[in-house]
Amino acid sequence: MTYANGTRDTPGGGWEARYRAALERGAGRGEALLTGVAALALYGFRAVPAAADVRVVDVLVPPRRRLTPPPGLRIHHAPRRLPPPVRLPPGLPAAPPVRAAADALRDVLDHDRTAALLRELLDTRATPPGAAATALRAAGLHTRPDVAAVLAALGPAVRPPAEVRARTVLRTAGLPPPLWHTPLHLDGYWLTTAHAHWPRTGVLLHLTEPPFRTDDGTVEHHNALESLGLHLVHTTPRQLFREPDAFTAAVREGLAAAPHGPDPRRLRARPWRRRVL
Repeated sequence: MTYANGTRDTPGGGWEARYRAALERGAGRGEALLTGVAALALYGFRAVPAAADVRVVDVLVPPRRRLTPPPGLRIHHAPRRLPPPVRLPPGLPAAPPVRAAADALRDVLDHDRTAALLRELLDTRATPPGAAATALRAAGLHTRPDVAAVLAALGPAVRPPAEVRARTVLRTAGLPPPLWHTPLHLDGYWLTTAHAHWPRTGVLLHLTEPPFRTDDGTVEHHNALESLGLHLVHTTPRQLFREPDAFTAAVREGLAAAPHGPDPRRLRARPWRRRVL
């Protein structure tokens, strides 16, 4: 779905008052920036609703600021400090487009509009692919199937160093090449999108980049995969560069003991098809 964007209200109208009120509530005695769909609407993105149609205003605040948002306000915390503000008509401070897009994808936009938004970010807004990929990985979005599909289509230029290293180490060791960032389905339902997996073996590779977190569901998700009998090979960027032999040994051991998990006929890889925009 594509939206013909515009403000639609007169300057100083209802949407502008709501945006300013959201910024004041988020700023407190400091600063705050519009982000998410609210900021993208002011940037003129066609993949989001017009400013007047945004019902929940996303605001980016410093990391330690704690607020209880009222209805109509969603708070996002910057990891370290607020980025430099971009002043958008009518003079409202906003996060850079790539940060606003990441916040919109994480909490607001459905998967069907991901490709449209990211293509607009890369093409119309001239955002470097590497910068977009870095922001999406920092937001923990790079393993989500719809986001991973777009990043995979961008090719080697946006691969994180750990993945480049892993590909090289596996190729040098003579191990079978895996499929990268391909969604796995169990009995026809999406199960996971690992960094890589070896078809019909039940062996999955997870590159711990960014490091494991206990607050985003990653650990629970991996525990659920292992409860199905799947074999997960975990490694970190540091291990890949310092101990490549240990990494290849772990992969080789998993492949030698395959198949793992459910009947391979129930576990299918289904590459995502990009829509023509």
